[in-house]
Amino acid sequence: MKMKKVLNLILVSTLLLSSCDKDPANPPPGGVDASVDIAKPVISLIGASSITIQKGTSYSDAGATASDNIDGDITSSITTSGNVDTSTLGEYILTYSASDAAGNSISLIRTITVIAAPVPLVLPSLTAVGTLSEQTPAEAKKIIYGKWDFSNPEKSFNKSKTLSCDFDFIEFDDETYYMGLIFNDKLTVAYGYYDLSEDSQGNVSSVDLFYNSGDGDVKIATLTNVVVVEIGDGISATFDIDLNIPEDIGWTSCNDLSGVYTDVGKDEPMDQSYAAVDPSLTTSDTANVTGPNSYVSSTDHALLINGNWSLDSVSEGRGDGSLVDALSSLGQGYCFDEVCTADANGAINCVDIQIPNCSGPTSLKLDMSAYGTYVFSELGGSEGPEVDYGTWTWIDEPGPPRFYARSDDNEIDDASDIIEIIELSEKTVTFYNRSDDTTLFFSSN
Repeated sequence: MKMKKVLNLILVSTLLLSSCDKDPANPPPGGVDASVDIAKPVISLIGASSITIQKGTSYSDAGATASDNIDGDITSSITTSGNVDTSTLGEYILTYSASDAAGNSISLIRTITVIAAPVPLVLPSLTAVGTLSEQTPAEAKKIIYGKWDFSNPEKSFNKSKTLSCDFDFIEFDDETYYMGLIFNDKLTVAYGYYDLSEDSQGNVSSVDLFYNSGDGDVKIATLTNVVVVEIGDGISATFDIDLNIPEDIGWTSCNDLSGVYTDVGKDEPMDQSYAAVDPSLTTSDTANVTGPNSYVSSTDHALLINGNWSLDSVSEGRGDGSLVDALSSLGQGYCFDEVCTADANGAINCVDIQIPNCSGPTSLKLDMSAYGTYVFSELGGSEGPEVDYGTWTWIDEPGPPRFYARSDDNEIDDASDIIEIIELSEKTVTFYNRSDDTTLFFSSN
C-alpha cells in the first residue's frame, strides 16, 4: 500500500508539471497547442475607421496590419471583404479579418461614406468688364452680373419734373433682376426676368426688364449703351435707361427717371462668396488674404446661392409642429389692402380691405444673393408679385449654421431675425426662425 501511494503522488506531480509547461505565452518547442492558445490576434487599421469621400472621386484603401502574441506579424494573412462604389451615394463597410495558426480569428471594420460633391458657386467673373453691344449674351451676363448701386451716380435726365421716385439699385443674377426704387420715401422692389436682345451680329443690343403685374409679363425698362469699366480697385458702369412702367403697376412717376447714368458703382460680394470660389480666401482683398473662414462652410454658402427655393410648408416650433401648407399660411394677407384715414383729431386709423375678385399666389419663392440680399416673392397672384426684399449676413461663430436676415421695408425696425439652418442639400433646405419659433421647409428644382 505504501508503494502504491508513492506511485500515485509521482503521477499527480508529473501531470501538474506538464500542465504548467503549457504556457500560451511561452509555447513548448515544436509547435502550438491549439487547446491552450486562446488569445486572438490584433488588427490595426491604417488610417481612420470612418472616412468620407466625394462622389466621383477615386478611393484607394490604406488597409490594415495584424499581429499575434505567438505567430508575430500576420499582416499577410488579412482578408478584406466589401467594396466601395464611389459613383453611388451611400455608406459602405470594409471588413478586415485575420486568424492565427491556432485558429483564433478577429475582424475589424472601416466605414466609407460617399457624399455628394460640393456644389460649386456659380459666379461669373466678379471683375468682368466690357461694352455689352460688343458681347454675346453669354458674355454680357457675366459683365452685368452683380448689384449696381444707383444711390449716388452722375445722372442725366429731365430735372424740371418733381420726382417722387429715385433709383436705389439694380441687381442681376443669371436669369432675374431686382430693381430697387425709392417711391414715396419707401423702398419698392420690382422683380422679374430679363432678356438680352441681339442685333444681326449676335451681339447684345439691349437689356429688357420684364415685370408680371398679374395680367402677364410686361416690359417696364430697357437698358442700352451699357459699358462696364474698371476704375482703380472698383468696377463702374454707364447705363442708358428707358422706363415705361404701366399705370396699373402704380409707380408711373418713376418713368421720369429715364436717362443716362454714369459712374454707377458695383457692390462687393459677400466674403463667403469669394470663399466659395476659393476656400483659402475670406476677403475680396486678394492682396491681403487673411486665411480660410473659420466657421462658415463655403459649400453651405454655394448651396444657398445656387438654390431656386420654393416654400412648401411651415410649422410652429423647431420642426416638430404640425405642417401647414405654405400658400394658405403665408399668403393670407395677399388679397388685402391697408387703407388709412385721418380722423378729426388727426389720428391715423388703418384697416385691411379685401380686394374684390382677388386670387392669391400660386408659389412662394426665395432667392439668396451672393451680394448679401434676399428676395421672398409671392408669385402667380392676380395682383402681381408681392416682394419682401432684405439683407442677410452669416453669423461666423461656432454652432449650427445660421445667419441674420433683415427686411429693408422702412416700416420694419432694424432688428434682425436669426435664421438657423436645420438641413441643407441641393434639393432641400429647412430654416428655423428663432424670432417667431417657426420652421420653414423649402425645395429646389
